[in-house]
Amino acid sequence: MKTRVVASQIILPLLEATPSPTYEAKIRDAYANDGATSCEARIALEFKYAHLLTPTDEFNRKLVSYQANKEARLHNWLKYKEGFSAQLVENLLSKFGIGPGQKILEPFAGSATTLLVAKELGIDAIGVEILPVCHLAWEAKSKYREYNLNELRRVLKWAKETVPGQSTTAFPHITITESAFSPEQEANLMWYAEQFESLDLSEQTRLLLQLILMSILEDISYTRKDGQYLRWDSRAVKAQGRDARREAQGKPPFKTFDKGKILDAKEAFITALHQAICDIEAMQSNGELLSHQELIQGTILETLPKMEGGQFDAVITSPPYCNRYDYTRTYALELAFVGADEKAIRHLRQELLSCTVENHSKLERLERFYSSINRSVDFQVIVDVVSSNAALQEVFASIQTRGARGELNNKGVIRMVEGYFTELAFVIFELYRVCRAGAQVAIVNDNVRYGGEIIPVDLLMTDLAADFGFSPEAVYVLPQRKGNSSQQMGKYGREANRKSITIWAKH
Repeated sequence: MKTRVVASQIILPLLEATPSPTYEAKIRDAYANDGATSCEARIALEFKYAHLLTPTDEFNRKLVSYQANKEARLHNWLKYKEGFSAQLVENLLSKFGIGPGQKILEPFAGSATTLLVAKELGIDAIGVEILPVCHLAWEAKSKYREYNLNELRRVLKWAKETVPGQSTTAFPHITITESAFSPEQEANLMWYAEQFESLDLSEQTRLLLQLILMSILEDISYTRKDGQYLRWDSRAVKAQGRDARREAQGKPPFKTFDKGKILDAKEAFITALHQAICDIEAMQSNGELLSHQELIQGTILETLPKMEGGQFDAVITSPPYCNRYDYTRTYALELAFVGADEKAIRHLRQELLSCTVENHSKLERLERFYSSINRSVDFQVIVDVVSSNAALQEVFASIQTRGARGELNNKGVIRMVEGYFTELAFVIFELYRVCRAGAQVAIVNDNVRYGGEIIPVDLLMTDLAADFGFSPEAVYVLPQRKGNSSQQMGKYGREANRKSITIWAKH
């Protein structure tokens, strides 16, 4: 009997015509809880799609994360940890048989990895992304053929020979970023920014230098990106003040955190510019395949419905995960650097696909929006599919029960989970509409767990996709398994959550 991997990563027998008692028992054991909520609809979902669950060595966690981009030229100019690798995009395009003359969509474009791969391969592509940080990355990276290497080398020589002076402007801090730099490093950083505005440089070079300065912010700061927030080195004034307040209240200080060496702004800038010059030189020596790529700025929930239908041959994407990660906090330094103030960041947080406990429901807004584009019927179709999906409604009810029992560390999780899947349903419906017949869709996502409740994100998405007309083709299960969240380890243990790549087709 063959085996497959399912919800809790227990090795289970492949589902045959009817589930065997042993198979069913193992599934039930994976979903077992204290009996406070029902798991029957999710268990049925596992039975329904067990034949698609495919353990694979073709894909791994390195490919579906930023790790593989660390050494990839062009792609490593900005450490966008939530992105996937260029190699993954190349592998999927090859698997789907996509080449020049065809067109792909990346609805959650991030730092534009998919668009850049498409550009190198001569494939037309459209991406959608809301974060201005990512748009700066795309604008700078996508112009690799336009840079004047001699001009860049002169800037590099100038940087090596020049001692940074005193800046006349301060970093445009917001509350969350205050004291992120030592006074010396902040002054050096802003001095470079001033110089690049005043030096006689082309606009392309200015753009690249702005990206490089943005790319070194974390390296020269007291912060480190840590999923839901910025982690602060104990040397930071903010961290020291926080601990002093705790001690004044009779509380122990937070655990000491030392991020290691904090780079000098000049050192970090020179290293990054040198790497960019090497990459540009190599990329410009390659032949160019004519194609068109575009990155649209805005929320996917209002951009996708306005796109012409039946135009894409493939979709490759990874939406924000349902894991409470707040991009507006982890990229606060970069957002502030490109000019986002407190109000703009709060707005961005609400515009993003719901994935944080601070997100509010977008359903009323979506109803008004679909009415404004004369598509109220489609709005109701999507809402009805979400309301009638038994597994999804079971998840919503279970999370509500856990919240009522005090088993969630933040009741905002209830609203987040409901918003996340409701909004994803709108995205999936629109993906079906804009895809051509024969198109294939690949989506990378993680399963999650809250209050002990397993949420099989991959199968819930797949079930919604099937309801909207897609044909589910496979759910590739990655061999490395992500442990449970730190908040739940104590109570539920480090049980692994499935990380998958779901594949659907429009026939």
